[in-house]
Amino acid sequence: MAVISRYVPVDLEGRRAIVIGAGIAGLASALALGERGAEVLLVDADAAPEGGSVEEAFGRWPRKKIPQFRHSHAFLARLRNILIAAYPDVYRRLLEEGAHELRLLDFPPPTLRPMTPEPGDEQLAAIGCRRTTFEWVLERHVASKPWASWRRGCHVTGLLADRGAIPKVRGVRIRDGRGRERTISADLVIDASGRTSRAPQWLEAVGAARPFERRSSSAVLYYTRFYRLLPGVDYPPPSEEATMADFGWIKFAIFPADRNVFSITFATHLAFPRLKVLADADAFTHLTFALSGLARYVDPAVARPQPVDGREVLAMGGLENCLRRYVDDEGRPLAVGFFVIGDAAYHTNPLYGRGSTQAFMHAALLGEALDATAGDPFRAAFFLNDGAQQEIEPFFRASVAADSEASRRVGAEPSSALARAMDSFFQNGVLPASRVDPVVFRAFLRMLYMIEPPESAFFRPDVIGRSLAVWLRGTSLRSRVLPRAPDFETTVGALERAAGVSRPDFAKTVA
Repeated sequence: MAVISRYVPVDLEGRRAIVIGAGIAGLASALALGERGAEVLLVDADAAPEGGSVEEAFGRWPRKKIPQFRHSHAFLARLRNILIAAYPDVYRRLLEEGAHELRLLDFPPPTLRPMTPEPGDEQLAAIGCRRTTFEWVLERHVASKPWASWRRGCHVTGLLADRGAIPKVRGVRIRDGRGRERTISADLVIDASGRTSRAPQWLEAVGAARPFERRSSSAVLYYTRFYRLLPGVDYPPPSEEATMADFGWIKFAIFPADRNVFSITFATHLAFPRLKVLADADAFTHLTFALSGLARYVDPAVARPQPVDGREVLAMGGLENCLRRYVDDEGRPLAVGFFVIGDAAYHTNPLYGRGSTQAFMHAALLGEALDATAGDPFRAAFFLNDGAQQEIEPFFRASVAADSEASRRVGAEPSSALARAMDSFFQNGVLPASRVDPVVFRAFLRMLYMIEPPESAFFRPDVIGRSLAVWLRGTSLRSRVLPRAPDFETTVGALERAAGVSRPDFAKTVA
């Protein structure tokens, strides 16, 4: 049994669990339940993977319910460490399919003196992989289990529940692709249906209260393009030129993936609508060549663009941070036997790459909650909520704070004196310190990789002291160690010319 838990694993044999949604959160939840003995039925609106390889999955797997399915993804060190400890077969198969370990400690900023290895460094490695490859491997692993079954092409339309002061969920109603409806009973129902979850409406329909909810806009648009290295060509060696940076009006990063594929993503703030021109392939290409850290990767002698679904550039917007709690103020479940996992409960700005890792963390917390309560779904709701507040909500708060800082930075949100001081400390203290001080660099990696929440990683006395020392040194050090932003007007004008878009007509083009 692969279950890793702080408690004695509960035996769920004889119980049936329905998991709504078979994305990463749903598959992780299925593993947490199935390996404790439950019979697991996954209900998913999309079809099964097409073809028998990761390349066919990338090109052909229809995942209309997951809009970010073919965008850049980050599989952080916290997730890698969960896989190695609990699901080593999954991790081994990922490596066999071309995924690889990304160790930023092996390539520290050139302005940082050589890093001396320390205990714990082995935890600081992420996974370079396409989302399609990760999910294809995970889906195949779950499908091989005798406890797993699927209902594909089906939509959950509501919950079955015994009404009362706290309704008791006993199954779901589903509708298949032909419009036929039926009910399926279960002992546990897990909603892992993602950002568009209808759990609040389902609960209200059976007489339960709607969950507490907090939302805030991420105020960003994303533009992603995939590339494949030419045969026999390797990635360019590390250099002083940035392959990821935040210039306020534009953010960018390279995402190395499996099978010699990588992607580049630009994130722009809604305050700069002219940057919607990046949806045009020529404008996207122009910007990659204008940023020297990216230009080496997209050189025609190194890599070629790889269209996805016939599209050169993938765009995504309408993103937000959202938190929902499915217990009341006293920790009692809104409905007994109903648990909400992953993006359906917590979703954040994809810029920070936390979604897949949070999904596995949340699924592991569900398993531990059932372990801690001997499978009692009423008490498990409290344990799950408590664990999520400790392990996941700090990263939600960090995402909201970072998005607010980004909006203040471009003048899209008002700024108080305290906020300006905190923003300055992070931008002019912590960030440059992470490029010259190994203690701050490791703290940055531990936060980036979700090993440690920002509230503890950056607020240790040694990290504060070292960052403060850099902050007080003024602009001379920062100008040497931080990448320099190109001029906005010059760059955007060049992008518009590359796309053949004139300023007066541009609003119509991107509306």
